Amino acid sequence: MPNAKHLFLLTLSAMAVRAEIISFTGNLRDDASVTACGNGCTLGVSNSDGEYAQYAAVIRDFTVSTTSAMQAVTFSYGGGVNGAGSTIPQGGFEPYLSLFDSGGNFLASTFFGTTCPAGANTNTDSGQCFDVLLDGGTLSTGDYQIAISAFENLSVAENSGTGTLSDGFTGLGNLAQGEDLHFAFDIVLTNSASVPEPRTTLLIGLAFGLIAVAGKRKV
Repeated sequence: MPNAKHLFLLTLSAMAVRAEIISFTGNLRDDASVTACGNGCTLGVSNSDGEYAQYAAVIRDFTVSTTSAMQAVTFSYGGGVNGAGSTIPQGGFEPYLSLFDSGGNFLASTFFGTTCPAGANTNTDSGQCFDVLLDGGTLSTGDYQIAISAFENLSVAENSGTGTLSDGFTGLGNLAQGEDLHFAFDIVLTNSASVPEPRTTLLIGLAFGLIAVAGKRKV
């Protein structure tokens, strides 16, 4: 049977670690937020999938309500099941993820990120695993933006080391044979609950009481 000190430590470790998963799916052609393709050029219905992969990017907003560790993982190149429980087919483009704050300032990307994250599927046609994991570190409360594009269509802000998301993308993306423009990725926000559940609060109170009793017995 655990003593009072052990019970106290166990109740502290029982305080909930909570993860919020935000799932995004779409198509780079249909959902593109960035369609600039050079001086005076805007992508349209006449442009090929390859041209969309070269220039386009999809930007999605998300909110962090409690300071959290943030990661994002893609599912579309090798396929898989996302956090919403949807089955994603393989064969999407080789993805590139970029993270920005609400002002469009660059924070992180998968340029030096983890290729083929744990649990990712290998594309059975190519035999490759090109899905990626972005580690955004710890994000404070606030609004953020995440962009998905084809590797290696990175933002100008990242490429030049200055500027913001509104400055656009480099136009260096590509689409290999057998790939299409569908995408899927999850954002995972993990935080330790600062306020324990009522049952946990009761246990902590009991643990403190037992410690106090144990202390008195030693006098």
